[in-house]
Amino acid sequence: MHKQKSFPLRIGEQDRQRARRLAQRMGLSENRLYSDLIQEGLLVREQMAYFEKLRAMRVSPAEGLELLKLAPDVPPRKEDAAPKARRTSSVASPVSPAVRGRKPA
Repeated sequence: MHKQKSFPLRIGEQDRQRARRLAQRMGLSENRLYSDLIQEGLLVREQMAYFEKLRAMRVSPAEGLELLKLAPDVPPRKEDAAPKARRTSSVASPVSPAVRGRKPA
C-alpha cells in the first residue's frame, strides 16, 4: 500500500475559505477536495501535453478524427463507465427543471 506523506499547501486565506465552503456544499472533507482538484488539474495538464505532442507531430484535426473512427462503437465496459453523479449539495442546479426533463434531440 502506498504510504501518504504530508505536504503543506500554501494558499491565501480567501481561497482557503472558498475551498472550505465548496467542500462543505459537496459533502467532502477539505483534504479530499484538494486531492480531487489536484488529480483533475494533473489530468487536464497531461491531456494538454499530449495534444501538444500531437501538434508537434503535425497531426491535423482531420487525421485525428479519422483515428477516432477506428475505435469500436461499443458501450464502455462496466469498470470504465462514468460514475453516476453524487448529489449531496443543496445548491440549485444551473439547469432549469424544464430542460432537465427533456430527452436529447
